[in-house]
Amino acid sequence: MSTIRFENVSKQFANASRTAVDNISFVVDESGFVVLLGPSGCGKTTLLKMINRLYEPTSGAIYLGQQDVRQMDATILRRQIGYVIQQIGLFPPPDGGKKRRHRARTAALGAGTHHDAGR
Repeated sequence: MSTIRFENVSKQFANASRTAVDNISFVVDESGFVVLLGPSGCGKTTLLKMINRLYEPTSGAIYLGQQDVRQMDATILRRQIGYVIQQIGLFPPPDGGKKRRHRARTAALGAGTHHDAGR
């Protein structure tokens, strides 16, 4: 694994009224672990897709080690990178899963397969 470095990276999609990513710079060390948190539409997925060249930056550069990812073969680059993108369910729901259990119990009752074990 290598250091990943963003230098003044921006991404503007065609016909978009604003930039998806605006002048981002940061470094992820070789043995680093990074979590991108933010509301829907703030650019998290776009950042990740630019690392493996699914999207190309409008400006700036992204480096894997000392090499600009745009100078690398996309297939080889993608084989070197692993990440979790848009993973749902990593954190428990705010209600502790009560609604999900209630829906499952209701569905089981409707199907005649419900067996309450005191929950």
